[in-house]
Amino acid sequence: MVGLVNSKQGNSMTQATRAWEQVSHIVDAILAHPFNQELASGELSQDRFAYYIEQDSRYLHDFALCHAMIAAKIDSPYIRTFLRYADTTFVVEHEVVHQYFKQIYQFTSTGKLTPATLSYTSYLMRMCSTEPVEVAVAAILPCFWVYREVGLVIAKNSAPNNPYARWIETYASEAFSAMVDEAISIFEALAAKTTPEIQQRMNQAFYNSTVLEWHFWNDTYHKRVFDQLGVVAEV
Repeated sequence: MVGLVNSKQGNSMTQATRAWEQVSHIVDAILAHPFNQELASGELSQDRFAYYIEQDSRYLHDFALCHAMIAAKIDSPYIRTFLRYADTTFVVEHEVVHQYFKQIYQFTSTGKLTPATLSYTSYLMRMCSTEPVEVAVAAILPCFWVYREVGLVIAKNSAPNNPYARWIETYASEAFSAMVDEAISIFEALAAKTTPEIQQRMNQAFYNSTVLEWHFWNDTYHKRVFDQLGVVAEV
């Protein structure tokens, strides 16, 4: 595990440690998922990676909006931080479409949507629009933290000349890790100033989003389609 999972304050765990430890089995399942195993070996089919990139682009659009929504309700000094996150995410979304889709792999968009993409983005938008800002921050944090874990583990085990090396390097980079640490520190600071009841809701939101992370990988691997009714995909 990375980040703050081993961090302690006296004899009690930090809020981030508690949140991460409650999802450790889900993170293990994400790392063991065939999508990420095949991504590490370089054997993931291009059509599966293309479908993942298409869904990720859809997700990132709403993820950026969530950061802007948090910036509108959070207190200083974090307003500029979340505006920066929103801007960075919009840039990444643009790069995902124009570099991976059009330049590197010349993918063709399917125009389809997975159940997980719709569920995850809808959940985040609801958390960021209706819940206290502490809960909203907790809901968006797994995307940062889980991706760092995935990036670092895959980079460590990546096959030579992996065709997906550029994607892997993005999430294993020091720059991305520093942003994750910053987001975790904000989560901790907000938790330290709020009530036990809100802390519990933060943990639940963190848990729910991590579960949705697994579904996102799984749906893209099996190329599930939201409105493809009556079809039972393999598991």
